[in-house]
Amino acid sequence: MEYDAIVNKIGGFGKYQKMIIVLLSIAPIFNALTTFAMNFTFGEHEHRCQTPNDLEGNESLHTQIYFDNTSEVVSDHGYNATECSIMINGSETKCNSWVYDQSVFVETIISKFDVVCDKKFYRAHFLMSHYLGLLVGSIFTGFLSDTFGRKPLLGFGIALLLISTAVRPLIPSLDVVTIFEFFNGFGSVIYYIVPYVLATELVGPKHRLLASFCVYFTFCIDFYILLLLAFFIRNWEHLMFTISILIGGYIITLFFISESPRWLLSQGKKKEAIAILQKIAKTNGENINLSSEDITIHKEKNASIFIFMKALMKSKMLCMRLCIVALNWFALSLTYYGISMNVAKFDGNIYVNFGISSTVETVACFFCLLGPDRFGRKVFFCSSMVIGGLTCFCTIFPSLYASESLSWLTITLAMGGKFFTTIAFFFAYLITAELFPTVLRASALGLCSMSGRIGSITSAYIGELDSVFSTQFGKALPLIIFGAVGLVAGLLAAFALPETVKTLLPESIKDAKTLNNNLTHEEEQVQELDSLKETT
Repeated sequence: MEYDAIVNKIGGFGKYQKMIIVLLSIAPIFNALTTFAMNFTFGEHEHRCQTPNDLEGNESLHTQIYFDNTSEVVSDHGYNATECSIMINGSETKCNSWVYDQSVFVETIISKFDVVCDKKFYRAHFLMSHYLGLLVGSIFTGFLSDTFGRKPLLGFGIALLLISTAVRPLIPSLDVVTIFEFFNGFGSVIYYIVPYVLATELVGPKHRLLASFCVYFTFCIDFYILLLLAFFIRNWEHLMFTISILIGGYIITLFFISESPRWLLSQGKKKEAIAILQKIAKTNGENINLSSEDITIHKEKNASIFIFMKALMKSKMLCMRLCIVALNWFALSLTYYGISMNVAKFDGNIYVNFGISSTVETVACFFCLLGPDRFGRKVFFCSSMVIGGLTCFCTIFPSLYASESLSWLTITLAMGGKFFTTIAFFFAYLITAELFPTVLRASALGLCSMSGRIGSITSAYIGELDSVFSTQFGKALPLIIFGAVGLVAGLLAAFALPETVKTLLPESIKDAKTLNNNLTHEEEQVQELDSLKETT
């Protein structure tokens, strides 16, 4: 009996699966908590040069920073101080100490290590370190999970997250904090991928979409948890310690989560797998006795990188298809992380902007469930890429021609870009899997995912271009670049990629080449009935 048939027999989505999915759905919360907390721990912290008047103990200037129309701060004793220089007796010099506004943030990484002025671009390096951790984690998580098991990797991931989050506030060196950010990124990607895999392996085929949606939905819910924590805890060190306590509390759930029976069977550990399957059946109220002879497992061998490249070289169509899909993954990650990690740069209140950004992503998550099978995956994916690219690109107009009072228009366009990017991201995995044959599918997904991670790393530096070009156009320049790349990628996909809705998954390279001609399940059944009628 096949594994999926056994899962359906013991309760494809019974009480046991529902309890475990609830526990597994908590894990992605820590992914978002540790990743997007950088909007607050490394947010835009208003500052100015410290003046001699500050050294005399005038604390009023430490809580509120007043800027006049020339972006200067005028002290009580005639010192003119800007963000990076100070005028004393008619002589302007660069400052080496600063005063930070505490009306929004009490303390951030910026204020602790003075990451301002000449060091301001260091924020891009910090983000790059996290994204590099995501990239390395994406490469090795699958291998580690398949080698050592899903549950041990959950334990390893929680250890990485807990240590890297709790230790960072205690470190006196910004470079070492940045190194720990790499391990935080590594741990956070484990805590998204492994729960996703475990959840889909525990349920029957009909409920896998629901299980994956539950994992993704809690990822969206976490934005609101982070918003509440950051609003009431405005010191970055205290925020990190609070998140660490939450991560530590999740260790308890590891005692209730079992190893994946499918993985155990793939490793030849039938005895342990049967014990867990019997436990699931008992919890679900199903009376069934299983033996090792009842279970059949087919081990699929994915193509090596050499076979993968050789197959691509033989087919210009598949090669072109892979390049276009990889470009779309690059554009998606570039735009998604470029907007999500730079909410603090938008005009207005950071907490309001972050709340709007979170709501946009949550609504987009539900919107993904509407009609993709009716209108086609390609239609949903390509239109989302094109519209998302256009909305981001159109920020060039309010930045050049609108007054500062219309800055909300730029924010609205940026949030529109994130809305459509989130929708496209949801379909990216599905479309990639449906475009390539079985022997190349895993390699294609891995390569596209890597392209996406490179996009997120690139977004860290493009997002800081506003500090290089200190104009209204410079403030919108990152969004313009995000939009242009997304627009080009979406148009290429619209013209070159085939529709995959209701088509059979391609098993061979030949099937993938003739994907547009593949019969749907319904069409295949109709032809079979017609042939039966002719023979009778």
